Amino acid sequence: MNRTQAFLKEFRERMGLFGTPEGRQRKYDESKKSFLGMPLPEFGVSEFLQMPDRSKAIERQEKEKKEREKLPDSFDQDKYFKQTRNMLLTDSILRDYELGRDANRQFAMMQKTLPLVDLYSETAAQRRLMEDRSSPTKISQQILRARQGEAALMNALANQTSSAAAASAQGIGPRGRAGGR
Repeated sequence: MNRTQAFLKEFRERMGLFGTPEGRQRKYDESKKSFLGMPLPEFGVSEFLQMPDRSKAIERQEKEKKEREKLPDSFDQDKYFKQTRNMLLTDSILRDYELGRDANRQFAMMQKTLPLVDLYSETAAQRRLMEDRSSPTKISQQILRARQGEAALMNALANQTSSAAAASAQGIGPRGRAGGR
């Protein structure tokens, strides 16, 4: 029997009025397509035209979907929150430890660097003093200041002397009507 005759025989068995009850049932059992959830009748046309059979893939997908539906809820809240709390506690302990280690490192670095900073500042101060002592500009400024101070002292002394002379001259002369001022 050739392929066309086998197709026609199978088609006749699946027909509504002329087919056998088993053939009509197979028409829906083997359906590969559905419309609004109802299986479309399969008359063997796709096999005759050698189209790919998707029924196995659909069965496998439905089987996997049923297995997934059977599995219990994978989200256990108590376990999740316990793990989250433990993770947060562990992270906070590690953070505290790291901060303590960092503080110790910083303190050790300060202990090592502060004497160097102190030595550097002392050296810089001595260098500035030496520059002041040996700098020609600073020396000339100091000499000028000293001479200005000396001149101001001499001027004050001269003013005091002339004031004393003027005061004594006033005290020698007659007072009152006798010819004083």
